[in-house]
Amino acid sequence: MPERFDTVLRSYRRRAGLTQEELADRAGLSARTIRALERGQGRVPRVASVREVAKALELGADDQQHLLATASAEEFEGALGTGPLGPRQYLPYDTPDFTGRTAEVRRLADLLGGGTNAVVVSAIDGMAGVGKTTLAVHAAHLMADRFPDGQFYCDLHGFTPGHAPTAPASALEALLRMAGVDGARIPHSLQERSALWRTTLSGRRALVVLDNAADAEQVRQLMPGSASCAVLVTSRRRLLALEGAVPLSLGVLTEADARALVVRIAGRSRVGDASEAVAEIAELCGHLPLAIRMAAARLAHRPAWTAEDLVSELRAGSHASGDSGDGNAVSTAFALSYARLSPDLQRLFRLLGLHPGGDFDAYAAAALAGTDEATARQGLEELVDVHLLEQYVPHRYQLHDLLRRHTQEILRESEPPARQDEAELRLLDHYLRTALDARRVVAPGQRLLAFEIDRPSVDVPDVSDRATALAWYEAEHANLVALTTSAAARGRNEHVWRYAHVLQHFFDIRGRTLDWVATHELALAAVENLDNRLAHAEILTSLAIACWYAGRHEDAFGRGMEALALCREIDDAWGEAVLLTNFGIAQGALGQHEAAIDLHEQALALHADLDAPWGEALSLTSLGSVYARLGRTAEALDHHQRALDRYRGIGDPWGEALTLTNIGTGHRELGQFGEAVRHHARALALSRRTGDRRAESEILNDLGATYRAIGDHEAASRRRHERALHIARAIDNSPQIVRAHQGLAHALSKDDPRAARAHAEHALAIHGELTAPETAELAARVNALGEGEGEGEGEGEGEGEG
Repeated sequence: MPERFDTVLRSYRRRAGLTQEELADRAGLSARTIRALERGQGRVPRVASVREVAKALELGADDQQHLLATASAEEFEGALGTGPLGPRQYLPYDTPDFTGRTAEVRRLADLLGGGTNAVVVSAIDGMAGVGKTTLAVHAAHLMADRFPDGQFYCDLHGFTPGHAPTAPASALEALLRMAGVDGARIPHSLQERSALWRTTLSGRRALVVLDNAADAEQVRQLMPGSASCAVLVTSRRRLLALEGAVPLSLGVLTEADARALVVRIAGRSRVGDASEAVAEIAELCGHLPLAIRMAAARLAHRPAWTAEDLVSELRAGSHASGDSGDGNAVSTAFALSYARLSPDLQRLFRLLGLHPGGDFDAYAAAALAGTDEATARQGLEELVDVHLLEQYVPHRYQLHDLLRRHTQEILRESEPPARQDEAELRLLDHYLRTALDARRVVAPGQRLLAFEIDRPSVDVPDVSDRATALAWYEAEHANLVALTTSAAARGRNEHVWRYAHVLQHFFDIRGRTLDWVATHELALAAVENLDNRLAHAEILTSLAIACWYAGRHEDAFGRGMEALALCREIDDAWGEAVLLTNFGIAQGALGQHEAAIDLHEQALALHADLDAPWGEALSLTSLGSVYARLGRTAEALDHHQRALDRYRGIGDPWGEALTLTNIGTGHRELGQFGEAVRHHARALALSRRTGDRRAESEILNDLGATYRAIGDHEAASRRRHERALHIARAIDNSPQIVRAHQGLAHALSKDDPRAARAHAEHALAIHGELTAPETAELAARVNALGEGEGEGEGEGEGEGEG
């Protein structure tokens, strides 16, 4: 009988001589959680929680794996792997009626069998519709057991009509998230993302499918660095410049395989002994899998048809086109399939070509068609049945590149521009309404500018709780950015700024800083063409914060200055207060404590006049942080407690986490270490629940400092600072990088003086950058904010948000 997790945990805790409360403190969990785990109550915790327990117990590598292996595989994703990656499969569905390609599959199997000293790369090239993706995905499924640490898939959209090729940096972000890397840990630059990707897969046996590549340059930075990994790349071009790639050029199906595919799709009972007709169907389809699937599916769904009837239809379509060749074979098969759809299905199919994203769900399709979700889903499934749509993951659909081109052609012929515009606006409003509902759930109390959505969807997804809201955002993130970009290109200025405004908080907490900056720069251009000065000020404020996080400090201060001037001009007290709070945080981080207090007090007064508890809470806890640095601990704790009451009153876990760790710091200064650890641990749990890695890096540094203050807890302190440093480096959070280096210098001073000195030197160098003359000059300009003469932007202990 296998060992139980609760039994193993209890045994290790007792061997370490710890009480349940002591283990909880060390692991950053509640004592109630530890008690529940040892009683076998409730769900098994996430892998991160069990690893925290293992580290707190200071288990060796073998014992750590033993503890992990006893956890439930179903609830404990990745625990049975050898590290943070674990077994992950992100491959699309394998095609159930895959036919032929025996030699190609065998060749790929030989390549992926291993035995080389470099990453195995196979570049599969061929014309559109020849089955490159189908082959790559089928081979990946067949060989999945050889790559137990993960199989990943990324569509690079190299040849997707109406869709720009995916930038390597964006592709790396998607791959890193699949590999379990939190979004806030993903660096901004392409080079750093590529390095993190190689590090994440280092020593792993993982398979990566890069589909629809434009050229070698697009995929070069996506290559793993470990010889235990393999990559399959598909492209319409031969990737001769891709170093080390083994080419596999895919032609049309052999005559025998093409006939077999016709029979398999149509059904043997439908074709009977009509071998000549089957052969002609394959021939008229140019032996192209895509064309065969569409044509044979029509036969399968027409009980009254014979194989000879389908031949006649295909001949007629071929003659009508007046063209020849493989591209015409697809066009003929498509025209036949499309013509046989009902009028409603025809309309749904052609409207799908208006969606600017890579995939979509039934709710989006319903919005385009102006119908309900159930009707749209039924229509989408019928389109999948006749091979006009692909469904690679449950409940999400996409168009083949060739078919997307056809939808755009028939749109021009069948849908007047006014009806196309109306469908696009329904789609934009559908996503905007859902994003707005999700934002209200995730960020209660923060200001959302008022606007009306003219075209409400008949049905919208359920985003009524934080988990579903974040899950929806993650699933639709790429679509939301694509919709914002598309709206900007179409001159839909109102939608552009509304999208940017609603999505800002998601970009922030999920670490998508580059998308934050890009969408807000589009929004800034949009509001400059509108008579909406409040929206203009709001976008400027948010863009300033985004630029700061992106390391564009001069832009951040410049945008912040513009925003503050505009807020004062239009009497936007909320916007002014948010900006003053952010400037105050920056001043506090630069050691300008009296100036920081003045700015925070101005902001607090403005928020109080507005009866805005979220803003009051942010100003109060920011003030408390400055008082704490001045040694005025009692005042600091009073301000933090008042802030905590307000955050809890509006149900905001983001603010609660921020304030709890500040309270923990206050208790540490008073020597109340148990209370300090308890508050830090609660804050850490909340920050992880909200997915806010910016806050997580700060809280880990606070917790590390608290363990160091306790004494004889250098190992616990070091672990927290190391993790804080890892996160802060990934998100370019310079103040927390400095704190982590300083904490590690202290924690290592006894056991490893050389390493401690290196950390101290790193901290000093980065601190010098933060206090360089140009930064000090900006700080001096901020000092004049009380008189409205200058502005700035920044971050420090506690985070501001507009």
